[in-house]
Amino acid sequence: MWPSPKTAFLLLWAHSLAVSGSPIESTEELQARQSCPSIHVFGARETTVSPGFGTAGVVVNLILNAYPGATSEAIVYPACGGQSSCGGIAYGTSANQGTANVASQVNSFNARCPSSQIVMVGYSQGGQIMEDAFCGGPDTNSGITTSTVPLTAAAVNMIKATILMGSPRYVAGLSYNVGTCTAQGFAARPKGYVCPNGAKIQQYCDAADPYCCTGSDQATHQGYGTKYGQAALTFVKSKLNASGGGTTTPTTTAAAPPAATTTAAAGNGGACSALWGQCGGQGWTGATCCSTGTCKVSNAYYSQCLN
Repeated sequence: MWPSPKTAFLLLWAHSLAVSGSPIESTEELQARQSCPSIHVFGARETTVSPGFGTAGVVVNLILNAYPGATSEAIVYPACGGQSSCGGIAYGTSANQGTANVASQVNSFNARCPSSQIVMVGYSQGGQIMEDAFCGGPDTNSGITTSTVPLTAAAVNMIKATILMGSPRYVAGLSYNVGTCTAQGFAARPKGYVCPNGAKIQQYCDAADPYCCTGSDQATHQGYGTKYGQAALTFVKSKLNASGGGTTTPTTTAAAPPAATTTAAAGNGGACSALWGQCGGQGWTGATCCSTGTCKVSNAYYSQCLN
């Protein structure tokens, strides 16, 4: 006599416990794992750009084209620096929220797809939040006081490559730097800093960039996808291939990056910027005083309220 369906399931469940120490996966868990990609790419956009990948999309698309079946996901965060076009959210608050969301989205994906390889691509402020999540703080200007890496150890293990372009956290002298900048960005790491996961990073910054370096050319800041896209893809491929990544297809030339939105914030009726908010810079029409801290000039394009 055959056991009833319920009895059969209980027997199978008990057997799975005895053999593996854990019950069989639910249908939902099994379906989720079966739908996991071999490679998943996270991208984070620059300040004031509409939700999506922004200029990080140049490298994201190069990777997707090189690895058929790879999937992608944009980091959800304000990407703001006090401008009215993005809600007036202070730069430091935006970067803080972005770092937390990188950790949340990457950890969540890794928990759902633990065998999928991960690539992260961050541009400008998007590079800052990727770097803070992958390397840990502190990042005082963004309100991050701990050096703890907010990503789980399992997620860090599956992150095979991280591309940072035009990040304000840039500081000269790091082994993973690429480009001509020999100075630092306006939110730079201290000299001599070493990221615990630096072997998986390639970071791009040129001397003329006013945000990751001390230059004055906005076009340089927006041009890394075109100039270094293929180099970034080569680095990503080397890391994925070393880890047994998927089969690639012939690469294509990087497309021109989308133009960044540069709408200046409207005047705010005389109210002062909050701590970490923007308080000056070329084209800035918002508050030039600080409700907390002092307005300090980082470069001709950006001043920030700092303690």
